[in-house]
Amino acid sequence: MIRDIKKRPSGRLISILAIIITICSAGLSYGAVQDLIYHENEIEASSELREDLKKRVSSVTIGIEGKTDQEGLQQIISRLIGEATEHTGKPDEGDYILFQYASYKGQARTKLSGTTPVVEIEYDLSYYDNAEQEAEVDSKAEEIIKELELEDLSDYEKIAAIHDYICDNVEYESSIDSSDIMRTAYGALIEGRAVCQGYSVSLYRLLLEAGIDNRIIFGTGVSPIGITGAHTWNIVDLYGEYYYMDVTWDDCTGSRDFFLVPAGDDFENEHVADSQYGEDFFTERYPLADEAFNKKMEGLLSSLEGMASTITDAMTELLNDK
Repeated sequence: MIRDIKKRPSGRLISILAIIITICSAGLSYGAVQDLIYHENEIEASSELREDLKKRVSSVTIGIEGKTDQEGLQQIISRLIGEATEHTGKPDEGDYILFQYASYKGQARTKLSGTTPVVEIEYDLSYYDNAEQEAEVDSKAEEIIKELELEDLSDYEKIAAIHDYICDNVEYESSIDSSDIMRTAYGALIEGRAVCQGYSVSLYRLLLEAGIDNRIIFGTGVSPIGITGAHTWNIVDLYGEYYYMDVTWDDCTGSRDFFLVPAGDDFENEHVADSQYGEDFFTERYPLADEAFNKKMEGLLSSLEGMASTITDAMTELLNDK
């Protein structure tokens, strides 16, 4: 038996994600096979697992055709979870799931279904919220988007409206003994109280509901006096470039100091992201803006004014020639 324990950053602001992987058998078992659908590939299998995670199912068995060795069994358990929680651009998937389930325990084994080798993976899953609470969040998110009347707004205005809604309607939960629900969109949007994780998943959810791509980043927050702690924030797409946004700190400081911030020393010295967000596959997919959005707008307006002046001069010269 192999047992592998993995964790992501822990602390009051972010949960411990303990991943316990148990491989029961590397060989073929000829025992009874459950009445499962055996998927042809991992893409289909992870899609099934994603739907179960969205429904907050606590016990799941996934079947895949094929056989693998003991090392392969260990890898497939965590790989399916990773694929099931990949960012899809859908509001209730991707990072929204990733930051609202607490932990999983997985077991994998190979069997024969008739004469076909198959792999079965059993997951025991725990969450910070439940299916009934998620149903309330679904309704609330729809209500908020309607209330904000975003249809005729620019992307910048949509982002600002959602940012301000969260700041105006959520209170930071500062208690050391805060409940797990404070980590969720339910805590933030329904109960009106949350830690940074609840702020971040709420922003992620509402922005995607409005058609604005974004990701949740986790790492370490560093206070002006050097106090550190696990923390989450977002990067938000605005016209093809991504900007940092820490709605938690904006709410706590009553400012917009952390609203659509470009890459740079000040923000990045205070927000130290986990190393995975510095990998090429991530930075190439989510390029960070190198200057503030208002500076880009000033440059664009200046360019447009220059173009207009050039066109005016050309038209004047043409008319004078006549």
